[in-house]
Amino acid sequence: MERWPASADTRRTLSRIEDELRRIDRAAQLADWRIALGRARATANPWPARRRELLAGPVLAAALRAGKRSGRGTLLGRRAELLERSVLEVSIEQSDAVIAPRLRLQAAAADFRPRWRGRRVGREVVWRALRTDPSRAVRRRAYYAEDALYRRLEPGLLDLVERRNAAARAAGFRSFPEWRLATDGLTVAGLEELLDVSLRHARSEMRRWRDLFRDRTGEGGWAPWDLEYAQQLEAGLPDRAFPARTMVSDVLRAIGQWGFPRSALRFRIDRHDLPSGGLCVTPDPPRDVRTIIHPSGGFWPYFALFHESGHAVAARTVRQPTHLLQDPERTPGFGGFLEAEGGLFERIPWSEPWLRARPGISGAQARSTSAQAVRGALFAIGALAVWTRQELTTYLHPGRDPAAEGERLARRIFGYDAYRPRSFADSFAIELPLYGVAYVLAELIQAQWREAISADLGGPLWPNRRVGPWLVERQFRHGARTDWRHRVRAATGRRFGPGAFDREMRRATSV
Repeated sequence: MERWPASADTRRTLSRIEDELRRIDRAAQLADWRIALGRARATANPWPARRRELLAGPVLAAALRAGKRSGRGTLLGRRAELLERSVLEVSIEQSDAVIAPRLRLQAAAADFRPRWRGRRVGREVVWRALRTDPSRAVRRRAYYAEDALYRRLEPGLLDLVERRNAAARAAGFRSFPEWRLATDGLTVAGLEELLDVSLRHARSEMRRWRDLFRDRTGEGGWAPWDLEYAQQLEAGLPDRAFPARTMVSDVLRAIGQWGFPRSALRFRIDRHDLPSGGLCVTPDPPRDVRTIIHPSGGFWPYFALFHESGHAVAARTVRQPTHLLQDPERTPGFGGFLEAEGGLFERIPWSEPWLRARPGISGAQARSTSAQAVRGALFAIGALAVWTRQELTTYLHPGRDPAAEGERLARRIFGYDAYRPRSFADSFAIELPLYGVAYVLAELIQAQWREAISADLGGPLWPNRRVGPWLVERQFRHGARTDWRHRVRAATGRRFGPGAFDREMRRATSV
């Protein structure tokens, strides 16, 4: 196809829109940060509406057509392509019909504090009981601690689901999942194929955990509130080995042993209760990057900080000339790649050398816990399959009970006894619909990275001072300049797929 230079008017229009978008996105991220810290309400955030107004104009539509046509293969063309994706997103997820009810549900979820032992507490208190309390009755109460909240929100979520489906149909898609999966280059059938391969080794391993739990506790039952406790029981890690007081310095020191520049580790860290394990916000990458974590110590809060720090380090090391190219978080289609960044950093707290250095952890405990790292990925992919299937049911099959669908699949994968499923609503379903897909992709992407790092660099994954430069040069610095599938293939020499994950799981489960 013949190509000609973009007109000066087209370049000026796209640059002006991108500059204004940067200002809006920065304000929106700072608003999200204040909301997460409890300093503002979700309904008080005007910036998504401002973003929609900016991207919905006819002048931009004409400039995008001209920019894509004339700038194919150039940075201008790439910026026009990313803007076009954002325009489509605001017509669906940021539409007038969706944004107001979504913000109301977000506020209800963010403001909730579960009642535990007669008082309102942060979620981490309940999550800790689910992981560590030896009483099955206590763990069962912890498992259902937020259920009353989300059951109250179910009618609102179902209304939101229909609004999202209607907005996607108005944009030319058959359903919201069709649009959402297309941003990652997937279809529903393609996602099911990835899950089938990824789950190949999960059932036998989950039953191994069930048998270990029964042998060690003498309990005859097996339910969702037993799985994380079984993992914790096998490792036996004492909380005193992961003090809250030194958590930030401990985590950053460990990440530094991957050889990142010191500037990559300079980002703000705040502590506050959250509906999720942690949060990273990027008001102005690479300059302004922030994380929020729960105000407690213990292995899993450390684990969450490693994950959020992975996002932060990637954002601090991006090197691109414009806003759209600097911040892939702002563009649909990068969720799996971004979560792979965080997921790779999670491998540090699973590593035997790091665990051996923690006070009060024996060599045997370090070996046992480290051996769970790969097997833990099977637990994760099983839970993600349940989450994803349940949410797809909500959008694609309105007459079915999504919670019952999830319970049936969970029993097949994990071998659970019959149990009452929790609500199908949660904070992710409200704020980040079908985000479980991103974590599925992330498990596969990071397995492909680990395989390539081992082949290219040799030695252990951690500590290894060549890993950081490898990640920066091959992945992080590129931002959104190219799509993640191209980046994964360029870095690993293989097309994206479940092969590396399958090989890793096969080796681990054959031991």
